[in-house]
Amino acid sequence: MKLKIKLQYIATPAKIFMAVLVILCLLSILQGICIEIERTYARAKRLTAKEKPEAELSQEERRQDRIRSSSKEFLADGTIHLISRLERTSGQRNQSEKVQIYDVNDKLLWEGPRDKKPYEYLFWDRQFQVSRDAFTQQDLKRTQMITPGFSRYIEIPVSSDSKIEQIWRYHPAAQYFKGYDMRGETIGYVGSNGFTESKSEVKPLGEFRQFTAWCPVDSYNPILLLQTQKSIYQINFEKQEVELIFESTDSDIRRVNLFAWIDAKSDDKEYADPNKYRPLLHCETRDGKHHLILREPKQQLSLNLRRPSVSVVATKQDIFVRNIGSDMPPLPDINSSQQLVDKWVQEVQKKSWNMWTELYKVKNNGELELVNSYKYVRPPLSEPVAKARDPRPVVQRYVCQFSPPLYDLIIRYFGERFWSGSYLYQNRGDFFYDLLKVILEIRPYDGIINRILSVIMMGFVFWHGWSRRTSWARFIFWLIFTGLFNIAGLLTYLALNHTAVIKCPVCGKLRGLTQVDCVRCQGQLPAPERGKLDLIFSA
Repeated sequence: MKLKIKLQYIATPAKIFMAVLVILCLLSILQGICIEIERTYARAKRLTAKEKPEAELSQEERRQDRIRSSSKEFLADGTIHLISRLERTSGQRNQSEKVQIYDVNDKLLWEGPRDKKPYEYLFWDRQFQVSRDAFTQQDLKRTQMITPGFSRYIEIPVSSDSKIEQIWRYHPAAQYFKGYDMRGETIGYVGSNGFTESKSEVKPLGEFRQFTAWCPVDSYNPILLLQTQKSIYQINFEKQEVELIFESTDSDIRRVNLFAWIDAKSDDKEYADPNKYRPLLHCETRDGKHHLILREPKQQLSLNLRRPSVSVVATKQDIFVRNIGSDMPPLPDINSSQQLVDKWVQEVQKKSWNMWTELYKVKNNGELELVNSYKYVRPPLSEPVAKARDPRPVVQRYVCQFSPPLYDLIIRYFGERFWSGSYLYQNRGDFFYDLLKVILEIRPYDGIINRILSVIMMGFVFWHGWSRRTSWARFIFWLIFTGLFNIAGLLTYLALNHTAVIKCPVCGKLRGLTQVDCVRCQGQLPAPERGKLDLIFSA
């Protein structure tokens, strides 16, 4: 009996949740259909517009456009060259494509295929997740989902003479590796304090972020470079070694870049030539600090640098930092005001802006010494395009007014995390990320029409529910619920609360059949005589 009473408390919230979820899904599908129809129409309209001949650029305008679109590369002595493609193509650069190389005085130095260029430029570090096939936090979440391959784990094998002898399995909840022999018996644990034989001695590595693995040139057993929330470890299971590469005590790790760090058999020798470059790990923390960990020889530096995005490389002689910047105003918060974002885009398109590329040399104390810089002007667009919040603004603006105002509150709360680069890379493709993308696509953007519709629907719920109310708490809940979910809230309310009403025999006003007393006069509902139901049917 007690279980039945408890289930009654669960049944009502579950019924409301499922009803509003189904209605929101149907509403999103209808909105998506309308938006995609308009998208198709807008795309066809843009293609028709492109058929019109473009205005001929002057020689100076062509030169400025070439400078703007060219890549700015540095030689090891700090010399800057501008590499311009002869043919504009989409996609990645082709090494055999023809390019022109200019100096900073706009003098043509060389022309020919990119892979035949007579100059050797500095390479730069690449982000952890794109440098090799990294296993990310998103991938870890997928292994924990219920799928046809239900029992999936991160397992690192250790073999000898082409025969697997050990398996080290990662346990996400405990945040450590547990080792097994081929009979399935436990052989040890791997945590932040290294290899241990006892579970009571192992310490957790920390909240998982990502890892990459490779086999060194002298072994077929993998080495792990594992990043947690605040630390980076390099784990060699064959030699049972755990090396703490970097640990941040003040702030979480935001981004990790690698350069020539992985000494794998199939590594890119041109990119990681050991005779020219030093292995480097570039770690940026959320407090804006940049930390460099180098090998051959070992060295660690913290840069006195407050720029959000820079590239780093270490040659055998020096450490260089490249910074690309402009005097454009910072982009406003898209979650606070879309109108400010639209205004910012139009201002950027209509004006010319100073751009620059700088090369710094890192001193032993972490200070930066400017080696060379190149400044140029990015010209305004010849025909500025006013960017609305969406390429199909008319249909989307009105279709999204029927979306729940709750979507705006969700984006405001999760917006900072959603738009940060680390969150995008770590969670791209998981359910929460995809849900935020859908919400972002159809959110009402604090539209006045959306708020008016919500108020009208709350008024209807007030009128409809006043005579049917059974308690003030339930009545107020449905008012707030409808205000937050708009038309989805109203449909959910009607689906679960549309009960019959009759005239009260005492005051003559309408009253619901679900409550004992009349909400106006508190009169009792008289019981009908046996065999007579005229009280109900006559109403």
